[in-house]
Amino acid sequence: MPRTNPHLEDGGGGGGNAFGPSHEARGWQAGYDAGIGSPQGVPATPLVRVGGFMDAFAEGAAAGSTDGAAEGWRLWAVREEGPGAVTRPPGTEPVDSGETGDAAPNFPLAWPGVGPLPLLPMLTHSAPEAHAAWTTQLAGLALRRALAAQGDPCRLYLPVCLQPEHSLTGDAVLDAGYWHGTVSGSFGAAGREAAEHALVRVPHFPGLVRYRPEDDHNFWEWLPLAQGDLTLP
Repeated sequence: MPRTNPHLEDGGGGGGNAFGPSHEARGWQAGYDAGIGSPQGVPATPLVRVGGFMDAFAEGAAAGSTDGAAEGWRLWAVREEGPGAVTRPPGTEPVDSGETGDAAPNFPLAWPGVGPLPLLPMLTHSAPEAHAAWTTQLAGLALRRALAAQGDPCRLYLPVCLQPEHSLTGDAVLDAGYWHGTVSGSFGAAGREAAEHALVRVPHFPGLVRYRPEDDHNFWEWLPLAQGDLTLP
């Protein structure tokens, strides 16, 4: 069962103060993301200037590794340091995406993933003021709270693919080496954009990031675009 960040508080911006979340809250979440995405072992703690961040990272990494080993379903982490390949730990398999409609045949499978990077455009779209106040490690928590407050769609979709050739733009996803499309609460609209992009480009790992606000973590699902004929509703 995914664990709750012990350094978060109900008030004050998630365990922090007027300047944002605490170092401990951010460190624990970063460690948990790294750990649940690497269930084979506890990731090494990064060397940073803030000791509280490092201590909390180690604590979160241990919790994430335990959950990842038990559940075995966090298998593609989009990493901020740059584009990477899809990683599939032994024994993990995708599940039925559960989507319906004309675009559903293009996205039949879902691979669970973890990491704040693909959630940042969704947070900017849904609550730009929250994006400015929160650091990337807590994007999932900020996004869930923003959607709950606004009554927005229960699912958000983001067309994404690897884009090896890119330049710095100020967009975190683009700067990390990924093309992304428009954030949408409509599976059909997002699916069409991903399919149209694939038809006119030579994309790598094209598909949709699907976010469902089920908890405070940076969890999402990757729906790869199926090979073969595409359905454009």
